[in-house]
Amino acid sequence: MNILCFAVCMLRHGFGAALLVLAAMPALAQQALQIGRTDSLSPLSDIAESVVKEAFKRSGLKCEFQRVPLSRSMILANDGSLDGDVMRIADAAKTYTDVVAVPTPVVWADLAIYSMDEKVANLPRAELRQRKIGLTQTILMLPKYTQGMNVTDTANVRTAFEMLANGRFEVAMLVYLAAEPEIVHQRPRKFYRGPRAWATEPLYFHLNKKHAALVPRINAALLVMQKEGLVKKIFLDKLAELGIPPLKPAE
Repeated sequence: MNILCFAVCMLRHGFGAALLVLAAMPALAQQALQIGRTDSLSPLSDIAESVVKEAFKRSGLKCEFQRVPLSRSMILANDGSLDGDVMRIADAAKTYTDVVAVPTPVVWADLAIYSMDEKVANLPRAELRQRKIGLTQTILMLPKYTQGMNVTDTANVRTAFEMLANGRFEVAMLVYLAAEPEIVHQRPRKFYRGPRAWATEPLYFHLNKKHAALVPRINAALLVMQKEGLVKKIFLDKLAELGIPPLKPAE
């Protein structure tokens, strides 16, 4: 509230009313930030949401999570319709120039290999690179791990498994925590997973630049949470809840 508004309040309603308005100003300043996350089934987003929520709490800040299509969330954070996006790759800020990343990751995404053929799923990396591979086109981290490979884009994880089952490609490279819950819906089909992650990508919480001043505060909370082992615990607790084993790291 500026001085003019305060003066008007005094003239219209008296000094007491103006004091009440001033008392309310800190509460107004603590309005919850609106953070976007995918509206689809996403254990990885659930983990990131829990981590960000705890970091906000430790920072003395409030946030609320809005479920929107994955392809829209970062657009809305970038144009200021939302205050932030719960998790994206570090390079996202190169495309969406009105957001800034909090520099400590909130979660890590493992990329896993799937095939209808157990032998193919267990092939060495060099041989897998020669196979036709399916990806989900909305996952921005995948292209850098599949450069030079024969790639087919799919709309989502379910479509990727359908196309894999129909022989459209031999291998699918998918986000582990997105693929494993979907496999349940694909029964009685049998899919085989490679023994290790193909790669692991850190994901970051992003804020619209109008909130850039909050980045050090939130980052400090995340660093403490990492040191305490809380971020890892939130991740492992979610895997245990879903009955999904941790994936061995890439060699």
